[in-house]
Amino acid sequence: MKLKEIDMELLDLFKNGKKVKEITQKLNVPQSTVYYHYNKLKKNGFIKGLKVEISYDESNGYEKAFILVSLNNVHNNDFEKFFQDLKEEKVIQEIYEVSGDWDFVFMVTGPRENIINFVHEKLQNIQNVKKIQSIFIMRHVEI
Repeated sequence: MKLKEIDMELLDLFKNGKKVKEITQKLNVPQSTVYYHYNKLKKNGFIKGLKVEISYDESNGYEKAFILVSLNNVHNNDFEKFFQDLKEEKVIQEIYEVSGDWDFVFMVTGPRENIINFVHEKLQNIQNVKKIQSIFIMRHVEI
């Protein structure tokens, strides 16, 4: 199943705990449209129970990647500014603060073009960012 723009918007809104009434107002669509897309997403495995899981494979044009980020300054005040700069980014699913050569690992998902644009247009332009490395997932191996 190839996701449409409304499907991605619904997944994002459901993931953020929005109720159907809030979604209908935000997207300016009837409840029947929301329920139609919800049921379609659930039937195709994108929504499991109350948890939203997006399948990122080449068949639907979505991918998963990890972005490693190192900052010039690593004080808590710098972290808060850094997080504020990234608050509205839809490709970011999770952020981990880590030890070692990197300060953060981002788990990002979406079309490859959106992920690349996020790295090149957003992350590289944040003043405190020292270095970035992108790691695209080629395949998930279950053991």
